[in-house]
Amino acid sequence: MSKNNLRKIWFITRPERDPAFHEEALKALSEATSNFTIKWSSNRELHKNYEQALINIGVKRNCISKDGSGGRTWAALLKTFAYCYTDNNGLLIPTKVAIEILNGNNVFENIKKQILTLQIPNSYFLESGFRPKFDSNFAILPVRFLIRLCTNSKLDYCLTKEEITFIVMTAQRDNELETIVDKIQAFRNMSIEEKNNYKAIISNQYDHRERSDNGARDFYDAHSDVAHTFMLIAEYTGLVQYDRGINAKISIPLYNISSVISDLNYYDKRYPFNNRYLFSLERMAEVNGLDINSYKASRYGDIKPATNSYKKLKKAEKLLNQYPNPSILSTDKIIEILSASSFSISESKKISEYIKSNVVMENLDENFVNSVLNEENNLEFEKKIGRILEQLGFKVLMHPKVDGERTEIDILLKYNDNLCGIIDAKNYKEKFTLSSSLASHMISEYIPNYLNYEGYKLKFFGYITCNDIGGVSNLSKISNKSSNGEITGIMINAKTLLALLDYCIENNISSETRVNLFLKLINNYSYTSFTQISDKL
Repeated sequence: MSKNNLRKIWFITRPERDPAFHEEALKALSEATSNFTIKWSSNRELHKNYEQALINIGVKRNCISKDGSGGRTWAALLKTFAYCYTDNNGLLIPTKVAIEILNGNNVFENIKKQILTLQIPNSYFLESGFRPKFDSNFAILPVRFLIRLCTNSKLDYCLTKEEITFIVMTAQRDNELETIVDKIQAFRNMSIEEKNNYKAIISNQYDHRERSDNGARDFYDAHSDVAHTFMLIAEYTGLVQYDRGINAKISIPLYNISSVISDLNYYDKRYPFNNRYLFSLERMAEVNGLDINSYKASRYGDIKPATNSYKKLKKAEKLLNQYPNPSILSTDKIIEILSASSFSISESKKISEYIKSNVVMENLDENFVNSVLNEENNLEFEKKIGRILEQLGFKVLMHPKVDGERTEIDILLKYNDNLCGIIDAKNYKEKFTLSSSLASHMISEYIPNYLNYEGYKLKFFGYITCNDIGGVSNLSKISNKSSNGEITGIMINAKTLLALLDYCIENNISSETRVNLFLKLINNYSYTSFTQISDKL
């Protein structure tokens, strides 16, 4: 897609603008899909049935589209707020928060949470069918950003719809707050002619649509409705008030500023921006769809930026981001990593204690995820895959030797005291295909070398790839020819392996159980999405 056709301004699906009806929309969807058991994808009759269910429950006017587009739009709304997502089988999967709402539990607070954790991008905006795509620079929690602006005294604790349309909605990242404040202040001091010129510039710069000669007016007509929707859903949270009319604005009363800031700080700490789209849209949707009673910890607890402790922790993090999740490293391992750098033993111990506390680094480290998925050096890629497997519970031996000589196998995995597996890491950026020649090499060289390695019996082999996978049928060929099917194989890409680890971390799954989950996947099959893992497990 051309850069010019990407969305460069906020958008939200809006068949219904009032979040108070999210509950009814979910109930109607559950009814239409027989409790989410009927395939949704490409099922136009079901889409129309959903429209009828919405009519029956009283949230849609009595009109059904010919092709079910109305039902798809309402489903898009629910996916936007992470109440559900589409899996690889074409089913709509309700998230934890949707289930809680359907059960009538903490409905308002759960809807409020979904509004305040709404982000660009989200799993729906990244679906293949969503068009036009957002610019790749977006990483923002728009409602939280909007409300945070209203806490600023420089803006008199208010924002007009015009300011939101032409200025606020152009922000693409959460760190643009001060820049946007400055732009709004400048806009308020402009003459009418200057404002018109500014709006014309914005319409040309940010509108992805084909425009008529009306320019800024067309832009306002199209995008002010989006601004109106964001103002409405912000109002629903109870953190701002929305004054409608010609001079529509949202604001926060002076007496309530400190309370709103406190609420926003709580959300910032408990629900940071979700970057799981880097490796799994399913995991992203599931985590964004956690209910209010599913706690997610923040990275730095109550340590304030710019303090010496914070700076040292940040320095330590740079060393530890070579590991997927530092909080599950042993104390001795963390001390070993830090003390090998510029930290003293005592400092290393203190940082280790902090990292091992319950409030730090509960999620996969973003820097580590990015480094795995974008690693150019093959050897470094192998090391990082080894660290993921280590945190899945295996004892990892990198580049094992046979009779004192290194072989070509990259990783050996020990488990259950006397069993092992071998892994070949393939850092092919586009696609790795398991060819007949590679299969023959595994049959004749790799497997015979490790049948009984240092007393560990070989039970499986595998290939972990950087991206896409081909030649899966050769897994069975290797298994049958090398061991009559007793030694089985697996192919899995790095994104899906990360998604599995992320799932294990979120659900506090023990190391032993993590290993058993991975072993269940080894059946001469390949995995390129978390849905495939879920189906298998």
